[in-house]
Amino acid sequence: MIKNIISLTVFVLIFSIADAQSDLKFTKNYFESLNHTHDLDLPAWGPYSRRYAGISHIPDVKSGMRFDFFVAPGYWRNKVLIPSVRYESDYYPWNITSDYKEISYRYQLEWKDKVYSDVTYYSVDANTVLVKIETVNKTPNSQSLVMNLFANIEYLDNYSLYKIEDNEGETWYNALQYTHLGHKIKKLNDDLIYDGWLRDEMRSSQYLDGRAVGRNFGAFAGDSVTYDVQVTDEQKNGSVVFVYRVRPSKTATFKMTGLGKEQQLVFNGNGETQTLTVNYNLQQAGLKKIKLVSEGTSNIDLNGFLISSKPDATVKISEQQKYHQPEITEDEKNKTLLLKYADALPYYGIAWDADNFFIRQIQHDTLEFYFRDRVPDHLSKVVRGNYRGHFADVFIRPVSLKANTSNTMYALISSGSKAFVENSLNRLEELKQKAFAGIDNSFNGLLPGAEKYVFGQRLMKAVALGNIMYPIYTQNQFIKHFPPGKWWAMLYTWDAGFNAIGLNDINKKVAAEYINTYTTSDKSQSAFIHHGTPLPVQLYALQDLYNKTQSKELLEYFYPKLKKFYDFLTGKFEGSTVRTFKSDLLKTWDYFYNSGGWDDYPPQHYITGKPIRAYIAPISTTAHAIRAGKILRMMATQLNRTDDIKNYDKDIADFSKAILNNTWDKDAGYFSYMVHDKDGKALYFFRDSASGKNFNMGLDGAYPLLSGIVSESQKSVLLNKIFSPKHMWTDVGISVVDQSSPFYRNDGYWNGAVWMPHQWFMWKTMLDLNRPDLAYKIAQTGLDTWKKETDKSYHCYEHFQIETGRGAGWHQFGALSMPVVSWFNAYYKIGTITTGYEVMVNQTLFNKDFTSLKAKLSFDGATPAHERSMMIVMDPGTEYHAKFNDRELKVVEIQKGLLQINLQTTNKKGLLIIKSVKKV
Repeated sequence: MIKNIISLTVFVLIFSIADAQSDLKFTKNYFESLNHTHDLDLPAWGPYSRRYAGISHIPDVKSGMRFDFFVAPGYWRNKVLIPSVRYESDYYPWNITSDYKEISYRYQLEWKDKVYSDVTYYSVDANTVLVKIETVNKTPNSQSLVMNLFANIEYLDNYSLYKIEDNEGETWYNALQYTHLGHKIKKLNDDLIYDGWLRDEMRSSQYLDGRAVGRNFGAFAGDSVTYDVQVTDEQKNGSVVFVYRVRPSKTATFKMTGLGKEQQLVFNGNGETQTLTVNYNLQQAGLKKIKLVSEGTSNIDLNGFLISSKPDATVKISEQQKYHQPEITEDEKNKTLLLKYADALPYYGIAWDADNFFIRQIQHDTLEFYFRDRVPDHLSKVVRGNYRGHFADVFIRPVSLKANTSNTMYALISSGSKAFVENSLNRLEELKQKAFAGIDNSFNGLLPGAEKYVFGQRLMKAVALGNIMYPIYTQNQFIKHFPPGKWWAMLYTWDAGFNAIGLNDINKKVAAEYINTYTTSDKSQSAFIHHGTPLPVQLYALQDLYNKTQSKELLEYFYPKLKKFYDFLTGKFEGSTVRTFKSDLLKTWDYFYNSGGWDDYPPQHYITGKPIRAYIAPISTTAHAIRAGKILRMMATQLNRTDDIKNYDKDIADFSKAILNNTWDKDAGYFSYMVHDKDGKALYFFRDSASGKNFNMGLDGAYPLLSGIVSESQKSVLLNKIFSPKHMWTDVGISVVDQSSPFYRNDGYWNGAVWMPHQWFMWKTMLDLNRPDLAYKIAQTGLDTWKKETDKSYHCYEHFQIETGRGAGWHQFGALSMPVVSWFNAYYKIGTITTGYEVMVNQTLFNKDFTSLKAKLSFDGATPAHERSMMIVMDPGTEYHAKFNDRELKVVEIQKGLLQINLQTTNKKGLLIIKSVKKV
């Protein structure tokens, strides 16, 4: 298999850096289009299901509805494999091309690769998908198998149980269609609403439209909400009907202005949905600004209001059904199935070429247990369950395979008008003759030695691209989104940053759009999209993407958005409580319990839920703020934002002083969590009361290395801590917690485990510290650890247990495991340039055979000039010399083609030239 992917003797260099950039189309107009969405520009057909692994279609991105198709192989009248994305279910993302043209899964019926099915979905066009199902029997026994081709429609979780009957002369406004909502007493999250929801948004199927204004809105006098309402001529003398909920025996009162004279609204509560009708008389139609101001008598869940042309109007609310079961047209002769779902505009069709089949319906909402429980019932045309869902099933049986043979069958899926779908289904025989032609050049142009890592990298790429879901909700819209894994149908800020870092080497356009998902425009209520640990990983991802593309437009678009992100995390943004200590040490506890993504990191774990947390600052938050300020300062320099540079200089100085003057525990050899008094003054190191040891013996205590602010003696101590087997270094990488500390455990989640993300931070830091040898040690150990596990289990795990070296956690994890993609490309992909955080690559020009390079570099001017290193992967068939600003540089070849460049002590920007010396 590996031999088919890469040749050791022939290097097919399929693109130059300049060619790759031109294909991206990072234009000003492109970025302007991103400013109005958080979605990803991906095909309507893709692996979007939140339930079963296969392929899905999005009929309308605004609707939140999704059509799913998937294959469930099994043994005849025996075990059936339901490919649930919610638990380990014997399917494996096998290969996904960067453009989603081909999506392949392997289904293991008998481990390991003894009896299996490879299912590949090939997008013929925007409406047509060809499915290839290849089943292999590598055992000495004959096998009798089955295939189930399932199709179903999925509704939103909060799809409303109710709807308003349409009536002429009436206009419905959901309560979240406000132009402004404010609180008299400002909430902590008013300017950083979790998950990017709207301020005071509530989502439930119990509300009309599935959403309402609530979350204690109106509890305080002065809480207000404003709406722009277009009143027609026929509505000038009518009524407004409010739909709401108030707790039993409570009354919420508001003053209303904007519809004639001021009126008091009295919302009596019984805990159920009620209506309140208020008449009005207007002199003129047109745009009216309705404002409700609470009198503070009770909070309210405001669902919305109806503007009616009739006085004393009422709202006609009826139940709303989910129509899971489609109209089904079976054509057994031509082996086709036509499906029409009531709430989805297109028709869907399935065609197949297998002869032994049986079309049936499963009237149930889930398959994981129910369908396996009903395996003996293989004759019923309709399998009746709880009626809360519906699956059409083309049941192909039996599929007989003799010993050591294989079988290939095809299916076709189509969407569109009835006529289009019917015509498409007739093309199965024609289309299946065409070779699957998805082009994926990910693993071309590699150095010798890369081949042993390609399989694990291909699995990581398939998992990364396959971990995409729709619908995910944020910022008043449904989006396609990469969660860490499909168990998490939600946003995750810091995990998403690492998804973007990996995508930088897989699909740069998608990476840019994914960074965009987590940034916000000036009109947004949120400084950024926040879920989980508030670390600015998107900024690190942007710097990495800029260094790979040198796109000025990329920088111009994202700089103000990520500056807003930074401003919140440094306490400058309105409402931020991050910078309340007089010491200038930062904390984000008000927004999440987790400072660095490390859930059970000892000091963080100890203070969670305890009052003392309000007085304690970790190190990583301030350390990241310093490095983020330095990166933004370099970007501001490129963009000539001179005023911003002065502000970054002050921040960097203040935060550096805060760490260096307060937190270094010389006895422990770590920077310490700091305890403050009630006035915000730093008092003492946070220690474990039982042992007297500093609680911060781990990576948090070493994070000032990343900031570039430590002294030579501190650097020496911390490097020893990280790379000593007595402390943090292990056979599988860097432990998050010092193994010599009394807080280290072997049964923790982060404690006692090795994760990739903080190793990525340290890896880049080693290049800044001119220790490429240590950078190589981190990356190579990570790649070897990854290879060993993926070869054995075919799984892409969250983390690795130090005690055993085995992978653990979620088995199809992207996100925090994505650094393995960066390391692979940095050390093996020809044409890759890798730097630390203190080098900006502003322009590059490789020749066509990658034997010479010209690159314009600039540096972090906020850090005193010092030696740094960078890596460049070039053609392995020659030797090289290098100059920077006409000064000779030391070039070390770690292996043929992998150049380690030692940059001289300078912060002066200039030109790096690398040339071939002689062929080898």
